[in-house]
Amino acid sequence: MKKTRFVPLLSACAALALALAACGGGGGSAGLASPGGGTPTTPGGGTTAATFSRPATWTFALPAQSDAVCYDIDSQEEVACDNSTQWDLKVLGDGSSAGFWTNGGVSGPGQGGAFGGPFDHTWADLSQWQNALTDPEGGTVPAQAFSRDASSGVFTGANDIQSAAFEYDLDGANHLFPSYRVFLITTDSSQASATSTAATPVYALQVIGYYNTTGDGASGHPTLRWIDRSTPDNVHTRTYNASKSTVHVNLATGEPVSADGNWQVALNRFNVSLNGGSSGSGTVAGFVGRTPDGLYAADGAPNNGALMAATPDSTLQYLTAADMAEPATAGDWTKDSTRSVLNPDPRGAPTGGAPTNPIEYGWYTYYPTTDTATAVGLPAAHMLKAVPEGASLIRSGTGNSYARLHVTAISYAEPNAGAQQSWTIEFGIQPAPAN
Repeated sequence: MKKTRFVPLLSACAALALALAACGGGGGSAGLASPGGGTPTTPGGGTTAATFSRPATWTFALPAQSDAVCYDIDSQEEVACDNSTQWDLKVLGDGSSAGFWTNGGVSGPGQGGAFGGPFDHTWADLSQWQNALTDPEGGTVPAQAFSRDASSGVFTGANDIQSAAFEYDLDGANHLFPSYRVFLITTDSSQASATSTAATPVYALQVIGYYNTTGDGASGHPTLRWIDRSTPDNVHTRTYNASKSTVHVNLATGEPVSADGNWQVALNRFNVSLNGGSSGSGTVAGFVGRTPDGLYAADGAPNNGALMAATPDSTLQYLTAADMAEPATAGDWTKDSTRSVLNPDPRGAPTGGAPTNPIEYGWYTYYPTTDTATAVGLPAAHMLKAVPEGASLIRSGTGNSYARLHVTAISYAEPNAGAQQSWTIEFGIQPAPAN
């Protein structure tokens, strides 16, 4: 298992959070900065040194699909999965396995987060750590390195900041540059058509800036440019202050509205989400309609010079382009989902056809055939086996305690894949400092 040391992770994530804050403006950004508007407590600030001093074990029955169970590392007990900061790790059933979530970002109101997932750390390595904010080899781990759970959708990209709307540090000065991609946004994701009507508006939208266009040029002020596709000559442009809180935008009027109002796009610093899927109760979804010519190479890599030279004026033509790509089916619209570093992309999944080889999910391995299952002592196909080597660090919902964790066992009540599963997670807990 590949281990990611702190130094490269800091350069790609934690240093990014610090740099973006230094570029002007303040506040948190999903997945990168201090969540919940507060500052997580630094261990060691009390009269008792903060270390991984409390081992704990949690065994639970795998919840049914869409049901969840939660654990509080402070009390070392299973607790309610409510809208509070008292739970720290949520296990959500998906029918045959589980996903892990922290109490922070889109998954909960707390200050929780995770420092890497099960492919990034081994339990043996994390067992050498004395506390969660000091990597024995990499040095101090800042609070910003603990990523909050965040939305994933059409605005999510493969770059360091996981954004399809922005590129980071093309100039070596820690700045954000717009990608000038055109995103189609439908208000009814059940319809394949990208034609705007009075009943079902479809918008074409570009993000054309990140810094305040007036005054101090502070960061966290994204500028949107969009059209209702039924009136392509009517171009709207507006800058929003999303530096300290999420701004929900009604594209029909351009006005910010409440979170329970009629909105299509939500902005939080450089993060963009849509009112549908995991991000809202609406039916909004997106599709990448056009990427301006010359700004990206054929393999998707940014052309730094071209992107830095691009301007809103030079890319306006793409907003109303006649050859805009459109979704062929309703399934091509992308709804927002939720992502956490605790749920990495699987490894070993086939490119097509029925899987025949084991697939690794970090915390466990899935065995799709009887041959692969029996090879590791499982009696049937479609069964799971724990991978105790995979591990992670999490911060609590209250922000002042931490835990390292790994899955040590997955057992079945009966020798078949459909039987009730029992999972065991072991923790090393770093309690909140005593005052």
